[in-house]
Amino acid sequence: MELLFGYVDQVLIFVVFALSLNLLLGYTGQISVAHAAFGAIGGYTLAYLSLHSHVPAVAGVALGILFAGLAGFLVGVPALRLKAEWLILLTLSVQIIVNLSVATSRPLGGTYGLQDVTGLSFFGRPLVNPSDMALPFAVCALLVLAICCRLGESPYGRVLRGIREDEIACRSLGKRVFVYKLTAFSLSAALAGLAGAMLVIETEIAAPKQFLFDVSSAIVAMVVVGGSGSIFGPVVGVLLLSVLGPLLERVLNLGADAAFTWRLVAYGAALVAIVMLRPAGLVPDAMTRRLGGLLRRSDGTGATSASRQSAFEVSPLSVARTSPAAYGAAAPVASASGEAVVAVRGLSKHFGGIRAVENLTLELRSHSITALVGPNGAGKTTVFNLLTGAIRADGGTVELRGRDISGLPPDAVARLGMARSFQDVRIFPRLSALENVLLGIGNQPGEHLWPLFARPRLVAQAERAGKERAHEWLRFVGMAQQANVPAGALAFGEQKLVALARVLATEADVVLLDEPASGIDVHWVDAMLGLIDRLRTQGRTICLVEHNLHVVERLADRTCFMELGRITAQGSFAELTADRRLAEAYFGTGAGA
Repeated sequence: MELLFGYVDQVLIFVVFALSLNLLLGYTGQISVAHAAFGAIGGYTLAYLSLHSHVPAVAGVALGILFAGLAGFLVGVPALRLKAEWLILLTLSVQIIVNLSVATSRPLGGTYGLQDVTGLSFFGRPLVNPSDMALPFAVCALLVLAICCRLGESPYGRVLRGIREDEIACRSLGKRVFVYKLTAFSLSAALAGLAGAMLVIETEIAAPKQFLFDVSSAIVAMVVVGGSGSIFGPVVGVLLLSVLGPLLERVLNLGADAAFTWRLVAYGAALVAIVMLRPAGLVPDAMTRRLGGLLRRSDGTGATSASRQSAFEVSPLSVARTSPAAYGAAAPVASASGEAVVAVRGLSKHFGGIRAVENLTLELRSHSITALVGPNGAGKTTVFNLLTGAIRADGGTVELRGRDISGLPPDAVARLGMARSFQDVRIFPRLSALENVLLGIGNQPGEHLWPLFARPRLVAQAERAGKERAHEWLRFVGMAQQANVPAGALAFGEQKLVALARVLATEADVVLLDEPASGIDVHWVDAMLGLIDRLRTQGRTICLVEHNLHVVERLADRTCFMELGRITAQGSFAELTADRRLAEAYFGTGAGA
């Protein structure tokens, strides 16, 4: 019986390991192969304090969690600024460094580790036999499950999933991506420290061999096989892969060394099979999303199957004539008509010998739409990247309402009131259309850790209000019936409308639209133009890049023609088309496009 409880304890330990890694790998999309190393920090902390300072087990575990989380923070500061391949290498280096450090440290027992970590108790309950540990371990696993569920299936987790899908798009919506990544990395390491402490309690020893790279690899395999980004996927992965040891040793009668080797082979084979046959894992996060959608539809907040029609079956004219205010969406504070909201002076950007933008001067005024037109390669999208901080200018200044925002990162620019769309859409494909728009809504309490756990009622109220607001914007662009459809399953034109709704949900008073009408069904072009025109009447400042001259002619109050990174002509659309040189060079050939 104690043998069975021993297996149960092992499963619970690796459930904690897998859930903690899933918070980083599954939700945030950051790969770490140093998870066992953070477990070693937690485990060795407990063992050392118990043996040398006679610290109670609960306090030792708490300090192990704290030190592992601190180590995660210190590693994450440089690591999370790296690309995925370099992040893997850096965390692999951390794994090796931790293993070598504990194996060569005399106070930590060297290669033999810290032995006889006994006499521990859990709130007066002695932890001697595996059956004694089962209940405390189950409590820890359930607590970690609850924490990860609260983090992952909340507005906070929605931001993490947005980062996983597209960091650039997340930053453009005002999210502090690096802060979220660093917090998730630190929390994941802290919970790994808890699992490491549990492992030391269960084995009564803290030794280097318990926290080697193969343990980190096994944890990654459990998460991927079970289903990363899903709450219960890692649990399923642990249950499946943790039985390999007993199966190989007791059923197939393999020795410990042979069983260890074949277990690694089985982990690798399982990973290959999952990647080839079911990349999302056995329990993909789509199942959680689908369950949530069923629950929402059951209480009437989602679209029913009977009403789930294509957005393009709604009358474009009815959408074009509807303002967000009609749905209760707050319009931005209107500026005085004609006020220069954005002022660009001497802006330049060179890529080697290519002068993408050269000494550009531009003003964007309130209650008006400015169009940037010109041939491909003229530098129009580069201007948007410079205005929003996506790339750093070589010279010049950008002012937003008199404040110099040159050099600010995209998330800071977005929070100050300038948002953008992208030529290539950059929606979050595995999130629903509603979740995409929700990510555009700023100042949500549930996106921050303290209110998420300390003020759940406030978070719930804000989430309901946010969903109502997001539905309003989806109705505004004619996509309400597709609210619960994954954005990646929508047609390109529908994705464009969702991306527009997401930008509008930021309620930024300066909106930069990169080819908003391209790829949209011809029957919806007029609707899109009506939507953009409504923004002007609300007092928003709009700048658009567009090759469709019909769009420019209908919308633009002022048109700026760009060539080789410079604005070479500007005025009304009629004035520019009357210029013979421009008509022959661009407008003449582009007319009717």
